[in-house]
Amino acid sequence: MDAGVDTQTYRFRDFELDLGAHQLRLRGQPVRLERRPFGLLVLLVTRHGNLVPREEIIERLWPAKVVIDFDTGLNTLVRKVRQALGDSPDKPVFIETVAGLGYRFIAPVDPATAPDFSDEQPVTPVATPMPRSRSIAMLILLLLAVGSAIFVWQSKVTEPEQTRIAVFPFENLTGKDELSYLASGIAEETSTSLAQIDLPDLNVIGGVSARALANSTKSLRQIGRELGVDFVVMSSLRLEASRIRVTSRLIRVADSEQLWSASFDRELTNVLGLQRELSVAIAEQVRQRLSPDVAAAIDRRQTQNPEAYELYLKGRYEWTQFQPDSIPRALEYYRQAVAKDPGYALAWAGIAHALITSPVTVAADRETVLPASQDALQRALEFGPELAETQLALGSFHFFLDHDFAPAEAAARRAITLDPNSAMSHMFLGIVLAHRDKHIEARSMLRRARELDPLFPLMFANSSNVALQAGEPQEALELATQAVAINPEFWPGYLHLGNAQLALGDYNAALQAFADAEKFSGSDAARATASRGFCLAKLGRKDEARDVLAELISRSADRFVSPYYVAVVYAGLDEVDSAFEWLDRAIATTDVSCLNLPDDRRFENLRTDLRFESLMRRCGIAPWPDSLE
Repeated sequence: MDAGVDTQTYRFRDFELDLGAHQLRLRGQPVRLERRPFGLLVLLVTRHGNLVPREEIIERLWPAKVVIDFDTGLNTLVRKVRQALGDSPDKPVFIETVAGLGYRFIAPVDPATAPDFSDEQPVTPVATPMPRSRSIAMLILLLLAVGSAIFVWQSKVTEPEQTRIAVFPFENLTGKDELSYLASGIAEETSTSLAQIDLPDLNVIGGVSARALANSTKSLRQIGRELGVDFVVMSSLRLEASRIRVTSRLIRVADSEQLWSASFDRELTNVLGLQRELSVAIAEQVRQRLSPDVAAAIDRRQTQNPEAYELYLKGRYEWTQFQPDSIPRALEYYRQAVAKDPGYALAWAGIAHALITSPVTVAADRETVLPASQDALQRALEFGPELAETQLALGSFHFFLDHDFAPAEAAARRAITLDPNSAMSHMFLGIVLAHRDKHIEARSMLRRARELDPLFPLMFANSSNVALQAGEPQEALELATQAVAINPEFWPGYLHLGNAQLALGDYNAALQAFADAEKFSGSDAARATASRGFCLAKLGRKDEARDVLAELISRSADRFVSPYYVAVVYAGLDEVDSAFEWLDRAIATTDVSCLNLPDDRRFENLRTDLRFESLMRRCGIAPWPDSLE
């Protein structure tokens, strides 16, 4: 082997990375690695010992014109490289994750065959000819860069297709309506467990979307097209004395062919193990592979107490209804679950997340929910720190209650690493990124969330809000319209629809949207009520706006009403001093609504006042970006 070839081979432990042959070898035997993961490995190895930022990896491996889900795409590449090297993210030997920043290749690399080609190395022109070995190495790196760009363009053809599967709610044939939660809950847990199985290219569609089409009269092919799935799992529940029988079928959407079916019998008190058996069996049929370690990880997700598991399923079912009256019911079921099993991490994470987000979902007072939120989150971190649900709750705590965006982003990214099929985690990360002015990636995250759960209106409502923050009101309008089309009684959809219409200057349409949001948000309608009052003021109907103002202030006497909402109406009335007074109260209580202050155009008439910037400094929010002016 001549010197030129030597410089193309990097040796670490039992591996050789041969750039000339574009091959990774283990003890001389080729290791299969697709071209983009191979490009990532080359980048990390040639920069061994140094942190390679996420942004740099994305820039090098994906051209600017390619629109992708950057976070999930990068996590997938890292996972594939780790699989090829037999590396563990928890105890890495080769690739170290630097949370929220990037990756570092930490294994020793043979220095004799690994010259430093990092960006920091200066290239100085000299009069003498470049040594042949160095010129070949640099040429190869140049060719790799060009090849990587060409590969990105061709990737949809050359890389394996994603396999997408949806688990429909189980048809309840027991004759007992009270078991409906079980039919929906076991399906959702089966979906979640499938998502934990590290099968490359397997995507699991969110349970809310699957549930929305489960009872549709559309053909299977139509349903498959709407969900964008290749396979569906259809199941039924039957009750025979004290035993429950589940029959499941795996069906290929393209031709409606049944590829597999099986039946499972359990005592009604022992449905706990059922979802694990189903997820394992389905995954084996779809990919014919399942690691024992992954099966153990699925077991670790769940309690061993059947009653606690049943209560958790009821809680999940109520939470996904996302209504002001269903969220307190979800909390009650979760609390009953941890009473049965105090070490049930999923239920603790459910409690934490429901409490932490309650200032937004049910207009709860931050100071009231803070102690219980902290306690539940601490229990979730104690019993299940490696659950995506726990990391989602942790990120939500940092964002909604602490207003600390950097750790919120890190926890959201960790949640996605743990469960790449979690629509909720992608949605949350997008929200956080939007507040950090990372609008391109934020919208990419929300796009991925909609792909993962395409009929969950919450994904579209929050996508609308993120688009509006990015300065795209027309896109925001379209996304909010989709949210209410999916569920005509989904109040957040109408709220964001009204916000988009406000940004477009259509006050009459916004007024109607906010009235609809009030109608469907039940007793906790202050957010929508304030927006309606703002519209009335801007339309010159100031007496009606003052009536709304009086209603909000009166309502605050016996329940929590965010001072921020009162400030909104005062801003609409151009009563600037009163608006600042109520904003000051909101910031003094670390009101979650203050997160919206930099992007809330309802306060545009306050922006030129020095008090506005002072308010934002007090709540730790950066000044309003010039790009929004």
